[in-house]
Amino acid sequence: MTQQAHSLRAEPAAQPPAPPARLAPPLQLARRWGWRESLLLLALVAVWLAVRPWSGIWHDGRLYAAQAMHLLYPEQFENDLFFMFGSQDKFTLFSPLYSACIQAFGLDGGSLLLQLAGSALWLGGACFLLSTFLRGPMLWVALAWLLLLPTDYDPIKSFSLAEPYLTPRILAEALSMLALACLLRGKRLWPALFMTLSLVMHPLMTIATLLFCALYLVSGGIRQAVPLLVAGAILAVAGIALDLLPYQRLLQAMDAEWYAEVARMSVIVTWDGWRFGEMASRTTVAFSLVLMAARLSAGWRARFYYCVALVGGLGLLASWLGTSVFHNLLLLQIQPWRAMWLVQLVAVIAMGWLLAAFWHRGRLFQFLLATIMLGVFARDSFGGLVTLAAGAALCWLVSQPAPKPVSNRTYGLLCCLLLAMLSIWLAQVDAQATTPLGVRHWNYAVDVGSGMGWGLSLLRLGGGAVLGLALMLGIWHCAGRRKFAGWALAAGMALLAVTGAALLRQGYSANRLQISAAGERAVRAAFVPLIPRQATVYWENELRASWFVLQRSSYASVAQTYGMVFNRGNALEGARRLHRLERLAAPDVVLGKNREDSYRMLADMKQPGTEELAYACADVALDFVVLTQKMGALAVAQADDPAFDRSYFLYDCARLRGSYASH
Repeated sequence: MTQQAHSLRAEPAAQPPAPPARLAPPLQLARRWGWRESLLLLALVAVWLAVRPWSGIWHDGRLYAAQAMHLLYPEQFENDLFFMFGSQDKFTLFSPLYSACIQAFGLDGGSLLLQLAGSALWLGGACFLLSTFLRGPMLWVALAWLLLLPTDYDPIKSFSLAEPYLTPRILAEALSMLALACLLRGKRLWPALFMTLSLVMHPLMTIATLLFCALYLVSGGIRQAVPLLVAGAILAVAGIALDLLPYQRLLQAMDAEWYAEVARMSVIVTWDGWRFGEMASRTTVAFSLVLMAARLSAGWRARFYYCVALVGGLGLLASWLGTSVFHNLLLLQIQPWRAMWLVQLVAVIAMGWLLAAFWHRGRLFQFLLATIMLGVFARDSFGGLVTLAAGAALCWLVSQPAPKPVSNRTYGLLCCLLLAMLSIWLAQVDAQATTPLGVRHWNYAVDVGSGMGWGLSLLRLGGGAVLGLALMLGIWHCAGRRKFAGWALAAGMALLAVTGAALLRQGYSANRLQISAAGERAVRAAFVPLIPRQATVYWENELRASWFVLQRSSYASVAQTYGMVFNRGNALEGARRLHRLERLAAPDVVLGKNREDSYRMLADMKQPGTEELAYACADVALDFVVLTQKMGALAVAQADDPAFDRSYFLYDCARLRGSYASH
């Protein structure tokens, strides 16, 4: 009896059920914000300024600026190829916001103001989301990596996270990150608000976030799934009953002629135009990181990673089915592959979490994590295979109850293997830096002739991430010593980062409008009085000059056909106009299947003369042409730009048509 009593007393008492834990800890970057966090924030801003410098209106920023100008001056842009069949700005409130800023601050001032606001919102959203998964120095390292690692997510490396030119994508990314962070923290009202704002900014970028939220809530249990499924069914029935536009296009297919032009000129949209040898490795790297984090974490974190991977997989599957198999109009237009932006974002979060969680576990873990990092750096070549193999080994190692220690000899061999892979990566850096087509600095081309090709290639492919890691860890540890020498060293590193950013402030100079302020004044004084407000102009290889200097409709350029997937007329008429302009041998009207084809086509073209100009002007839709080449006495006006030592000549197509018609 005594033994039985003792045994009864030894049994633990029944514990009451634990209260349900919050989905994620509240935002807390540190116990209190101090000088260390201020220095780290300063260093992060310096990184942003160095790798995301403002360089004016370029890339897709041209199109959104033109849409805002179109709202302000509809008469002057109504004959533009980009607008004559309708444009995408009817699906967003970004254009009215942009046009209001232009009215208040001018084109350059309004663009810069919106870009600064979007950048600040993006950094805040990223910090809010990443703090859900990371604490301490790895939070700041991961934030820097979002800027320093290549994060292009489209098939042809045209789009990336936090782009350095103004589009609504940066706002949609920021608002989506805020919505995700609030959802993970168990909020319901704030995610709905942020998602609504993101939708009205850029619907296509927000679809992935909407799908993730739906999957995340459905996977949380039957009590959350049923209301969501019922609401989705109601919305679907209502959409079909009201015959809303998305439901109409879901049952439509793009006709063969339209699809052929889209597949030829807008390869980013169609599965058939993708080069899988170029994108397979980097896609494998991104999915491997996300699935590794899902496998090695638990609870809501694992659920988060799995849902992100599923969103990316569904996006790629829908792109294949909708574009290659069925040519479905809705799927072609919503471009489901855009879901990869979310996968690329979360891949960086996963990399930071893996390092924070497993680096301290021993040399074998450190070798595998270093190999994974090298795979991230080599994402464009052998990185996919390396990341996949090292990730599988890491998952197996974590599953072992007590991993065996690694001998010095084995560890030495592993280090030799890592060095061998590193040497291969450096050889690829060298090869990419010396290619005649130029190197890729983050997502954007930099001329090899600048003398910085090798260094920029090294930075893009991983060197920048290593520097960012050293900078953030150095400031964190030095400022954490609570001694004057440590504080001084940390402040010195932050100031050095700011100084370096200032020295690199030239930004993407090759992508700026190559006309000085004096040149713009000369052009406006000489050309604008001769060009009627509704006239159509082709400015050789510079769409922005037609739009933002002359403020007139542009006849044609490759950029003006970017919306062809939304408008059949834009696709067919754009192809016709570009074909006529090909004889002028300008890069902005030549489009091959890839960069190599475009360079070859340009090299094969002869210098244009009066016959080529007359052929282009034979189209009654073209009113004026601006060239840097003087063709006899045919020019009706000339404008000189002393800063660039360049002259521009205006040709009146009506006179050319009359002159050649009489011969």
